[in-house]
Amino acid sequence: MKPHSNNSAPQEESRRTFIQKAAAVAATVAVTGIVKTPVYGQNQAPSTGRVIGANDRIVVAYVGTGSQGKAHVRSQKEHAAENNIVQGAVCDVYQKHLDEAKTIIGLKDADTFMDHRKLLERKDIDAIIVATVDQWHCDVACDALESGKHVYGEKPFARYFDEGFRIYDTVKRTGKTFTVGSQYCGDQKYHKAAEWIREGKLGPLVWAQGSYCRNNLKNSEWTYPIDADANESNLDWNRWLGRTPKIPFTPERYFSWHKFYDYNSGILGNLLSHTFLPLLLATGASEYPRRVTCTGTRKVSMDRDITDTTHLLAEMPSGLTLCVAGSTVNEVGLPEMIRGRQGTLYFSSGQDQVSLKPERPFAEEIEPQEHRSGQVSGDLARLEKNFFDCIRTGQTPFANVDLAIRAHTILCLAEMSERLGLMLYFDEKSRKISTGDGKVIPGLTYDSAAPRTT
Repeated sequence: MKPHSNNSAPQEESRRTFIQKAAAVAATVAVTGIVKTPVYGQNQAPSTGRVIGANDRIVVAYVGTGSQGKAHVRSQKEHAAENNIVQGAVCDVYQKHLDEAKTIIGLKDADTFMDHRKLLERKDIDAIIVATVDQWHCDVACDALESGKHVYGEKPFARYFDEGFRIYDTVKRTGKTFTVGSQYCGDQKYHKAAEWIREGKLGPLVWAQGSYCRNNLKNSEWTYPIDADANESNLDWNRWLGRTPKIPFTPERYFSWHKFYDYNSGILGNLLSHTFLPLLLATGASEYPRRVTCTGTRKVSMDRDITDTTHLLAEMPSGLTLCVAGSTVNEVGLPEMIRGRQGTLYFSSGQDQVSLKPERPFAEEIEPQEHRSGQVSGDLARLEKNFFDCIRTGQTPFANVDLAIRAHTILCLAEMSERLGLMLYFDEKSRKISTGDGKVIPGLTYDSAAPRTT
């Protein structure tokens, strides 16, 4: 199957070529006054994009239309009327995924792309849903922001430490709306918890715990069937690899990429980001970690790089400690709760419900309370609606970039701690990571990601 005609240009277009094209576009704008959005790697101020009013229809495009990308496509198609959106374009490096998304929406061939930079040239697109493999989260999000688009970026925020701060800084500079895609951040129980904590009902926070555990051993967690239709004539393998090590076409790595550190951080990014994002939201999301330590074991699932059981501790400057565990080989996890000096919050699993119970010495001072919305926990459509609403109102999204960067810092330090066998410290002002003896160390990168030493 051949790519569509609008994808016929060399798909590994150089940065220099793209910048040259961007300069030509800028010249056209100067002469004609036509606003053109995309400039990859530009040096001038980013495009502002279209100003969206309260009743304006938002045109949405999707970069990455695999499993999670198509979940967004279907969800947003179902709720298109209430969100007042139009699904305008799709992008994927695998032609089959591209065609499937095109069919679901009912798009034309001209609305499909294998290179996200080509899609970003569309000045009618207002918002981008980024549901790519993790190593592309940063580049696609930043390119979209620079071109004036609002961004819903799937979790995890980015693959590596520096990439997260690149997105963060770009969001702050462009002023565009950004949401990180952990749908649990839309649950009202975490927002009610944050309200109670702000009101001082728990007193000083002591420690919080949570987990994401499941047992899919029979199916081998994150091992997916290889599509026999996939080959290098319809799947742009080199583009999919992106910044990761260049290797020959390996279908297992494409379809089961979650198992390999080159493309993701394992349980930490795939599962536990869903745990500490909402926990941080509930505590107020105002702190970066002071120090993080993490351990991981791989004793059951041996067909992968990543661990099958992981535990992390993140100590915050206020004295709050997060204790988070994850497993893919045992489904019994930790009850989710936040402990304070005066009271404890208990979150119900699978339901949008939280209870406040006083500690025994404060039973006469603190009134027990309960919040129950009746909604299902982790509803994807709820977080998507919040994203579209915030584009129109300028309000702060539930899963906003300030929350995302703090969770990302915990995640990255935890991965480094686990794989390097170190306890790591973080300095918020300098953004430096160091060991206990003060030695500054760089973050893991695509070129220098170290193997586990324990």
